[in-house]
Amino acid sequence: MDSHRITEILRTAGFAVPAAGVEQARARSGARVLGRQLTRGEAESAWRGLLALRRDTGFHPLLSALPPSALVAGSPAEPDIHDPRADTAPHEIVAEITAAALTASLAYAEDEDEAEAWRADFDPERLAAEISGQPEPAQVTDFRPEWLCLVETGGAGGWSVPGILPGYPYAPSWEHGPDGRPMLDSDHAAFLHAWQDRFGAELMYLSDRTLLLDVAHPPRDPLAVAATAIEQYAYCPDGNDTTSWANRQTRRGTWQFTWD
Repeated sequence: MDSHRITEILRTAGFAVPAAGVEQARARSGARVLGRQLTRGEAESAWRGLLALRRDTGFHPLLSALPPSALVAGSPAEPDIHDPRADTAPHEIVAEITAAALTASLAYAEDEDEAEAWRADFDPERLAAEISGQPEPAQVTDFRPEWLCLVETGGAGGWSVPGILPGYPYAPSWEHGPDGRPMLDSDHAAFLHAWQDRFGAELMYLSDRTLLLDVAHPPRDPLAVAATAIEQYAYCPDGNDTTSWANRQTRRGTWQFTWD
């Protein structure tokens, strides 16, 4: 895709921009990443316009605080390690990490009462009984959409972007994968892939340690909400527990994850 085609795509989405205003970079995989600066006021409508064109263009739109040149320069979480199940069987990875998160939590329990509390937090039926009737107020933070980027995904959905842009998002304190391993870029892809399959979750924003998903069909049934909140905690435990995820975020149309 040349600069003129990029300009046409942006114009179709409602943004007239000269070809010279588009920054271009290549990821390690060879995938192209294109971007132009924009204001916060135009960010969401631009993203939605380009998302509707993804099937035709082969590029997933991505809002970020970072330009393409920075997004392609990230360091892989674990170089040369990629679990191919992120592409073919993402739910297996999600289940393994969720089980490993419970194991890690139990290892730090000081007594049986604390261990039992953790088991309750990870039990969908017990957690469902603790969920509030309506979601609590929530506010999106750490959202600085200064760039509208297009990431070449080769026909895959937005869930594949963390594998194309390794190192984003960065989860430095996350070490509860199977056998205590750190987060892999393919782990990010697996969670996003599983949630896209089940809830129509699309990657909207990615920058440093923050990721936002636009969720078309969030769960509503209490048991499904509880099960999903447990997965969200396993994915990003920083500053939350399973109950707070269920009450504040899981039923909403925007999911935000930030790692300390």
